[in-house]
Amino acid sequence: MRLDIPTLAIVTVFVTALLGALLVFAGLQNRAIRAPMTWGVAFVLCAAGTALVAVRGMVPDWLSIQFANMLVLVGLGLVWLGARQFDGRRPRAALIAVAPLIWLAACSVPVILADINARTIIASALAAALALVAGLEIWRGRAEPLLSRWPTVITLSAYASIMFARVPLTLMVPQPAGAYHLTASALYPFLSFGTLLFAVVLAFLLLNMTKERTELRHKTAALVDPLTGVANRRAFLTGAQKLAAQQRADGTGLAMLLFDLDHFKAINDRLGHAAGDAVLMNFAATATRALGPNALFGRIGGEEFGAVLRVRGADEALAVAEQLRRAFAAAEQSDDIAPTVSVGLALADKTTATLPALMAAADRALYRAKAKGRNRVVTANSLAVGGAAADEAEHDWRKLPISA
Repeated sequence: MRLDIPTLAIVTVFVTALLGALLVFAGLQNRAIRAPMTWGVAFVLCAAGTALVAVRGMVPDWLSIQFANMLVLVGLGLVWLGARQFDGRRPRAALIAVAPLIWLAACSVPVILADINARTIIASALAAALALVAGLEIWRGRAEPLLSRWPTVITLSAYASIMFARVPLTLMVPQPAGAYHLTASALYPFLSFGTLLFAVVLAFLLLNMTKERTELRHKTAALVDPLTGVANRRAFLTGAQKLAAQQRADGTGLAMLLFDLDHFKAINDRLGHAAGDAVLMNFAATATRALGPNALFGRIGGEEFGAVLRVRGADEALAVAEQLRRAFAAAEQSDDIAPTVSVGLALADKTTATLPALMAAADRALYRAKAKGRNRVVTANSLAVGGAAADEAEHDWRKLPISA
């Protein structure tokens, strides 16, 4: 069955408006992500502009030419604005007026207003530019692992390419002088169908990208300690298990560090839980800086933290642990509070059997660090740094395949 131009135009307008309503609804359902609301308004405006273009001759020319295309350009500008909102960048809402103002300024020139080819070239170039910058904004957030991000960039880039291609095409095959309406062009059915396809695909991708963002946030929340912002016990143990398995495979040096904040209960009892929380956050920040981005660091529970890092040997692991201990002691010095940290360290080699064995060795070293006076680093073979010198090694620990 042959689909005539008016029917195709009506379907395009109706579907685009419906997609806009769905995006607005998605924005109302999830107020934490504002972008879908902006994108929904963008689709509704584009649908209204497309409808006015389609009824040229039934409404005043200023509505179907200047105002209709202005609505479409504002809608595309809102797609760009929503992309900035989605990735937490400053909206710069005033910039969405640039393209519509250029369009209105061009239409104020009688020669341009009377020439459908000139109007087509200007409107197409402006629409292409807006789609391109919207795609660029989505691309800038590529560090966030959202599967729908790249297809969205590709879709916007493809639309921009098609709009840019209309410029030389119009120059090579212009509409006849005095042409009244774009729908009279043989290309209009293809343009209308392409617009419909673009709207459907883009709306699906934007909705899916919003869904992926929500799911990622929930997943991240399940793996992050809400107070300190570092990995929680579950995430730490999962990551440590992977690192231990990798160490067994390639034999690289791996150090396990367990931390316990000294006299933490006394801090809570004397100064309150708010002060205790501040100490925990301060230690997490200090440890994150001292350990660097390549270390796995997390809060195991209460005032206990753990870290796993690749090292070349015992000296490197001991130096990192001691640097962290000193940095924390210096960062927290005050008249009311001066907490310190005890550290237990175990260095695994390629013969280490399991992660529990490595953690057990580090835990015993931590216990000895606290028993010897706290505020020190003790390794699994009793080499101590900070405070008094350690006693001789406890030989029963050597049944574990741990070296230091």
